[in-house]
Amino acid sequence: MKDSSGRQEQKVMFEQSHPKPPTSFVIKMALCACVNSALLGYDTGVLSGALLYLRDAMDLSTQQIEWLTSSMNYIAIPGCFMAGAIADWIGRTRTLFFASLTFLIGALLMAGANDYETLFLGRSLIGIGVGSGLSIDPLYIAEISPPEFRGKLTSYSETAINVGILAGYLSNVAFMWLPSEYNWRVMLAMGAVPPFVMMILTVFVMPDTPRYYLKKGRHEEADRVLLKITHSKEEAKATKEDILASIEQESKISTKEGWMLVLRPNKVIARMLMITLTISALQQLSGVDVILYYAPIIMEKGGITDRLQQLALTAVAGLGKVMVLFIAMHYLDHKSSGRRPLLLFSYLGLALSCTVVAIGFGANSVVVSVLGIIFFCGAFSIGAGPICWLTNSEVLPLSIRARGMTLGCSVNRLSSAFLQTIFLSLTEAITPVGSFMLLTVVNILGLIFIYIYMPETKNKTLEEMYGHFAKIVGITVDAEQGKSQVEMDGKKPELSDGKGQHENSAPQDPVATPGDRESSVTGMDRNHSERGEGELGGRELSISEQRDFESDGKVRDEITF
Repeated sequence: MKDSSGRQEQKVMFEQSHPKPPTSFVIKMALCACVNSALLGYDTGVLSGALLYLRDAMDLSTQQIEWLTSSMNYIAIPGCFMAGAIADWIGRTRTLFFASLTFLIGALLMAGANDYETLFLGRSLIGIGVGSGLSIDPLYIAEISPPEFRGKLTSYSETAINVGILAGYLSNVAFMWLPSEYNWRVMLAMGAVPPFVMMILTVFVMPDTPRYYLKKGRHEEADRVLLKITHSKEEAKATKEDILASIEQESKISTKEGWMLVLRPNKVIARMLMITLTISALQQLSGVDVILYYAPIIMEKGGITDRLQQLALTAVAGLGKVMVLFIAMHYLDHKSSGRRPLLLFSYLGLALSCTVVAIGFGANSVVVSVLGIIFFCGAFSIGAGPICWLTNSEVLPLSIRARGMTLGCSVNRLSSAFLQTIFLSLTEAITPVGSFMLLTVVNILGLIFIYIYMPETKNKTLEEMYGHFAKIVGITVDAEQGKSQVEMDGKKPELSDGKGQHENSAPQDPVATPGDRESSVTGMDRNHSERGEGELGGRELSISEQRDFESDGKVRDEITF
């Protein structure tokens, strides 16, 4: 009897350390949600080519092109802040539906525009759709995914953006053969296809998430979805209990208290925010969006006057960007690599590639400039692209992750919009050589920042992450034990278990609930199961502790872009 019990326990431990793959339903729904991310990618890619013909058709000035391009990102920022509240109010799929509808109307307005004002209005509507929808599809994926595979599945969104960019570039090449009076209209009108598909999917294919249904008291609908995303009735029941427990914990933290944790952080969280927000800004200040949007115009200034060559070379750069992204996804958690070395390599490559482009312009060498742009796209995808949002999701404590991600998204979009607003004018003022050398300086500064401040975060649990940053800022375990941000506001925190931490325990997220103090799984392959281990900090986990790892209490906050 004792041997039978021991074998049963070993079986449970084995199943938990070797989890079953996601159900086919989960994979299908994740792919459906990714169509929303492809909207932004297509818009980015197609506008780069359409701008060449728009400029000629409407006689647009450099400043008008800059504001038309950047307006989407400025307007997307309020959408980033509103998206979470809207999704909690009307549901994830309905939010995606209305975001896609807004995007579709904006795309059709731009395609049918006869003046700059209508173009700008359409672009603004696209910005609202992007801002409100882009943060919801990773949330949707996270809330239907098993914890062991949540990181990989949410990374589909980043991949979808890059595939959308490539599709936009290829669309430019396909429709450039039409008469120039309306080829740009066809390019932009094709941007209405993905949001239309997304609307159909949200109405007829995609159910809402169990978390949303349970928050609204719709238990029967939640049960139906839970049976589809789990492998058994027992697993569905356990998952439901975990979600209900996490919803109860979330209700204890008011919105005001949650934002105070961000606005008045302790030293550890302040260092975390400093790193994540700076990384978010550096990603766009590297120059990636201006190159993606303005690549054909940049090539034109470099001496390539043939439209086919401009658009075809841009498509080649987009293809390289997608291919390198898949390489990065493999090495993010590879034992011989990690986040920090890939970021260092990426920003070094970005600085070198901007220098190569500047040299090409200076020497009037089209080949050198184009090679520099292609090299830039590859260097971005190997680190700066995917690791930005991965860093936000795994460094920030669960107690502030959703709000920290909102700030990170806003800083990222604002940085992108700022550079898009000034880049072409800057190029005219200080020449292409000067503008790309300026980008070189920015990327060198980014490289220095990462070298000094960015620690390696691969394979670290949330408890280890917080303790690691506590050591970085010089806070000892004793000095940080038992404190919370609520306590800093003059309130004494309630300890969930009625006890303080053990003397030798690591510092933890100051306001995390027991269900929150677990391994972060938002990164690629980033949890104990995907590492093939059932241990935490060199200590074997008990069965109950491993069950805690599967709590869905972390899902809501694990959003990536």
